[in-house]
Amino acid sequence: MTSIPVLFVDSNVLIEAIFIPDSAAAIVADMVVSGVFDMVTCEQVVQDVETAILRKCASQPDDLDTVIDYWSKLLEASRLRVLPDPPLAIVQDVYAKYVGVMRHKADIPILAAALECVPPVHVILSGNTEHFNNAVATRSGVRICSCVQFIELLGTPSA
Repeated sequence: MTSIPVLFVDSNVLIEAIFIPDSAAAIVADMVVSGVFDMVTCEQVVQDVETAILRKCASQPDDLDTVIDYWSKLLEASRLRVLPDPPLAIVQDVYAKYVGVMRHKADIPILAAALECVPPVHVILSGNTEHFNNAVATRSGVRICSCVQFIELLGTPSA
């Protein structure tokens, strides 16, 4: 039995896929929809995405229904698995191990959710390379990259 690679997505990936139709994030979302990958995230990321949708559409209320409809369709079509946010003890453990390399407390629970995912994630996708950086990838043993880097990686023969 072969398993489909699991991609853990940060909020900026989903926001980009929603608001920029021809973006690398939208291309990755299309690959997930077509069954090439599975996509997972945590409750905090979903809340961040929904807050961003409301904020971005505040000045254009007519667009809100369209964007919410697209978000709902993306959730369903991508089969996005939303993990519960990890318990405080796990977040504290990840904080102790990663705060020196991640340097942003707000993303520690998201990293904790990604590291606790079963089956394990193959890649963490984030456009925030200051927080989800190479040092975090090295320490965790999980590849972390932007959607552009991920697509480039797919085109590499040794990937």
